[in-house]
Amino acid sequence: MFLNPLGLLALLGVPTVLALHYFRRRFEPRTVSALFLWESRTTTSLSGRRRDRLLSSRSFWAELSLALLLGLAIAGPRSCGGLEARHLVVVLDTSASMSAKADGAAESFAELAAERAADLIDSLPSGSRVTLVASGARPTILSGPAAFPAEALAALESYPASATAGRHDLEPSTSLALQLAGDRAVTLFTDHHDPGRHPDRVGIVALGRPTPNLAIARASRLAHGTAGPGSERVLLTVVNQSGDLAQTRVALDVDDVVLAAKSIELQPRERRHFSFDIPAGTPLLRASLQPDGFALDDTALLAPPPLRALGIDSTLGAELEQRLGFTASTPDARTLDRLLAIVDDSARAKSPDSAHLLFATEPSGGPRTWCLVLHEPAGERVDLVGPFLTEKSNPLLSGVVLDGVVWSAGADVELPGLPLISAGNLPLLTEERDAARVLFHLNLDVARSSLQRSPDWPILLDNLAELRRRELDGPERTSLAIGESFRFRSDEVCDYELETPSGTRELRARGMLVVEDLADVGRYRLRRDGQELAEFAVHFGDDAESDLTQLDAGDRRSSVELAEQRAGTSWVELLLASLALGALLLDWYFLRARRVEPNLVPGAAR
Repeated sequence: MFLNPLGLLALLGVPTVLALHYFRRRFEPRTVSALFLWESRTTTSLSGRRRDRLLSSRSFWAELSLALLLGLAIAGPRSCGGLEARHLVVVLDTSASMSAKADGAAESFAELAAERAADLIDSLPSGSRVTLVASGARPTILSGPAAFPAEALAALESYPASATAGRHDLEPSTSLALQLAGDRAVTLFTDHHDPGRHPDRVGIVALGRPTPNLAIARASRLAHGTAGPGSERVLLTVVNQSGDLAQTRVALDVDDVVLAAKSIELQPRERRHFSFDIPAGTPLLRASLQPDGFALDDTALLAPPPLRALGIDSTLGAELEQRLGFTASTPDARTLDRLLAIVDDSARAKSPDSAHLLFATEPSGGPRTWCLVLHEPAGERVDLVGPFLTEKSNPLLSGVVLDGVVWSAGADVELPGLPLISAGNLPLLTEERDAARVLFHLNLDVARSSLQRSPDWPILLDNLAELRRRELDGPERTSLAIGESFRFRSDEVCDYELETPSGTRELRARGMLVVEDLADVGRYRLRRDGQELAEFAVHFGDDAESDLTQLDAGDRRSSVELAEQRAGTSWVELLLASLALGALLLDWYFLRARRVEPNLVPGAAR
């Protein structure tokens, strides 16, 4: 069997060598009296070539062997019993449900898939190649394209541990695989048998089995607990993803020291919320359920909430502060006591320049201070009762409706910036940005308006405070679910080092550092110049992926065959080529060593 049958045409070199030796030049005999009379110009041949007796020589046999060996090598000889090399393209589902184990099973679905894929690789003919594609929001190539089977088997060992992704569409992964396979057969290993979602060219090996599961669906950690100052609060949502009554135990622990625990019973498909108060400053803790077949959603790591206290100050004066509801009207009231009660985790700033949020009658504060500037009208006033035009897309106005509000404003007051609230052509609240500084201009006659006494006023103030809090240096959140983004703000251009459960990453950012696609469950640390800036944790928290009752098994063969793989040079070709090279060297040696002897015809000297 030959890989390139047309290469056998090179065997025409054998009769060519025979012809060259059979039809060789023949010289005319000349009789001379002395050898010195023999000169090169007298060695003229008869016209044309003549057929002569074939002479056997070492050079002849070397050239004949060379032509024969080269012809066979070019044809690409293969063993008659061998199969044609193929290109196996495999898609491995990395959904977290693949890491689950069916009741009583010793291996996860991902481990079973790895074994089946290894069997396919081992059954490939010699010279075949393998490409492994790992699914995900962004598919990745684990091995290949067109890697050697040994390389693919080595890469396959890491697959079961990588099956931690949230639910995602497999179509991008199968599309990539079909491109790599040249639209030939692709094999998908998954735990959902859904032939209608994949082309016929994609063979499906589904290994799932319906499995009951209890999961921590949501987990968060708040800086303020219900037990008062010095406490934090942990919120958990536990769901029973099965059709049967289930019992488990919810526990919070730090380094295996239990802080709180509760035994619970959940009805089929029931979702229940729990809260626990813990001491403030508690380090990284773990919320856990009793182990089951799906370990990823049985635990949730929760890092300490970030310290993001907001510094607030005011230069409005005592009278305006009381009218706006910032300060109680009692004689012993502290400045801004009511405002600080509205805004969580806030305190009075040391000075207006150091304040994060400032209330004033003119733009003031430091270069990063957000300032709400109150423009009290000095001239003509208009009393407005709505309807008011609001910029609904701005988060400052989230939850603000202004129903029943009487708004008294100056008719001739011109506010700079973009309008957020207007009455006709008259802006009432505008936003003006200057680098890190943001100014909000408010056209309001406090004495004649009811805005500050309406339910919208504390909502507006709280929105303003939370918007400013988002811009503070440091992490926005430290307890995240898989797939969420971690955000860390700094005004400088910084090089960061992020320690993840699977390794270390080097990052660079100016202003906001955003780390997307957090796919590893566990503990993370962010450092700069060796100093730890933040610690955060990622838990699973994917309801759809935790529902294992829809898993099933099934096989579907691809409608086409595996792609053919152009095999590399076989050992037979290398051997033939080596022998041909040896024959060439021998021919050169024989021709070089041969001494030229003139063909003299003896005759009598005259």
